[in-house]
Amino acid sequence: MASLADRIKARYLEDEAVPADAVIEEMIATVSDRLCIRLKVAELPRLAESIAVDAAIKALRLRGYEGSTSESASDGGSMSNSFVDDVLSAYSADIEALRDACHPKGIKFMGAQR
Repeated sequence: MASLADRIKARYLEDEAVPADAVIEEMIATVSDRLCIRLKVAELPRLAESIAVDAAIKALRLRGYEGSTSESASDGGSMSNSFVDDVLSAYSADIEALRDACHPKGIKFMGAQR
């Protein structure tokens, strides 16, 4: 199976500039850490890898203007951009379902010990 970095690189178009390996690895680490926190696990589950790849690509693109949700220029020529604060918010339902899968809820019977 391909590494997360290889999966990210594969999603870039042929004429797109692909970030340096160190930048990709750092973004994967950041997204994975945040996913693990939300999932309440120590290691990223295999089922969460696609979310990590998607979110890392979004975060990598936020480094430029592609992630801009609004843009304005003042008379002085300065520009302010408002970026999407949390790339993982788009995956809230998936993260919730994965958290439930990682920590199944069930009824535990506490019986009297003999």
